[in-house]
Amino acid sequence: MVSNPLAKESKREINYTFKVLYAIGIFFVVCGHAQADDFIFWNELIHAAGFHMGLFIFASGYFYSIKNNDAPLAYTIKKVKRLLIPYLLWNCFYAIVITLLFQFGFKIGNPVNLKNLIIDPLIDGPKYLFNLPSWFVCPLFFTELINVWLRAALKKFAGKKLDITLFIITLLLGFAGIHFAGDESGISGVRLFITRLMYFLPFYNLGFIYKNYLEKKDTLSSFWYFLIIILIELLYILVYGSSPCYSIVGMFHFDNPILVYIMGTVGIAFWLRVSKIMAPAIGKSKYLNLVADNTFTIMINHGFGFFVLNGLFYLALSVIGQASKFDLESYKTMVHYIFLPRGRGFPLVFVVFGIVFSLLMQKIVLLVKSWFLQKIQNRGVNNGR
Repeated sequence: MVSNPLAKESKREINYTFKVLYAIGIFFVVCGHAQADDFIFWNELIHAAGFHMGLFIFASGYFYSIKNNDAPLAYTIKKVKRLLIPYLLWNCFYAIVITLLFQFGFKIGNPVNLKNLIIDPLIDGPKYLFNLPSWFVCPLFFTELINVWLRAALKKFAGKKLDITLFIITLLLGFAGIHFAGDESGISGVRLFITRLMYFLPFYNLGFIYKNYLEKKDTLSSFWYFLIIILIELLYILVYGSSPCYSIVGMFHFDNPILVYIMGTVGIAFWLRVSKIMAPAIGKSKYLNLVADNTFTIMINHGFGFFVLNGLFYLALSVIGQASKFDLESYKTMVHYIFLPRGRGFPLVFVVFGIVFSLLMQKIVLLVKSWFLQKIQNRGVNNGR
C-alpha cells in the first residue's frame, strides 16, 4: 500500500506509539464531523478541538529529519508530490462529484471555476464541501516548507542553538497568529491562511524538540503524569467553565495565546502517553495500522462517506415506506447532515462507515494507479519492439 502523505516515512524501526497516536487523532476528526463527539467521555475533560489539529502537526514535526536542512529544495519537491498534488487531484475529483449532483437537485458546494478549483484550496480550503476536512493538508504543506527553509537560512547564524532559536521564533509567531485571529464569526482568505500557519508552526517544532531533546527524559510515572495533566485541565475548567475548544478551520474561539499552546500541549501530552501505554497491546494491529497509515485519505473522503451512508438510509427507508423519517431537503443542501434515527449513539455508525469508505476509496485509487502504470509499461515494451 502506498504510504499516507501525512505519515512520515522512516527507515528506522516502526514507532508504534505514533501509529496509535495517528489513529486516535483521525478518530477524533471523524467523530467531530459525525456529531459523535458529545457522548465521548474525554471531551468533558480534554476536548479534542483544543489540540487534535496540533496533534497531527506535532507528529509531523516529530518525524522531521535534520538531513533535510541541507536539501530544502529536494524536500520541497518531495512534499509537492506527496501532499500538494494529491490534495489538488482529490479536489478535482470532488469538483466532478458536485457537478454531477447538481444535475439531480443537490445544492452542496460551489459551482466549479478556476478559482475554487485551484486557488481557494491553497488559501482557505476546498469549496466543494465533501472534502472540506482536507483544508488541513495545505497548512501542513506550507508549515513543513517554512520549517525547512527557515532551518536552511538560520543554520549558519544559529549554529548549535538552531532548534531552540527556531522554536522561540515560531512560538512568537504563534502568539501573534492567535492575537490576529478572528472573533466569534471567524475569518477567511489570506488572513485565515496566514494565521493557520502561525498557529501550526510552534506545534511542528514542538514535535521536533520532543523527539530530539525531551523524549528520552519522558520517564515520569503514569500516575503522576496523568495527575498533573488532569489537575491542569480541571483548573482551566474551573476558571473558564469548560475545557478548551478552538476552531482552527475558521481560526476563532481562542483565549489567551499562551493558554492556547499550554492547553494544546497538555492535550497532546495526554494522548501521547495513552498511545505509549497502548502501543505494546495494539500497536501492531493490522487494522489500527491501516487507519494510521491512511489518515490522508480518511481526512479527505470521510465526509463523502457520510453522504453515501445517508443515501443508503434513504433508499432503505423508501423501500419500507418510511421515507418521511428522512429529511431529504437537508440531505440535498447540508453537507453536515447526519441521519440519526436512534439518537446520540447512532453517529458511531457514521464514524465507522466514514473510515471504511475512505479506505475503500484509497484501494480504488491504488488499483487505478496500478492499472494505469501497467498500461504505460506495456506500451513502452510494445514500442521498444
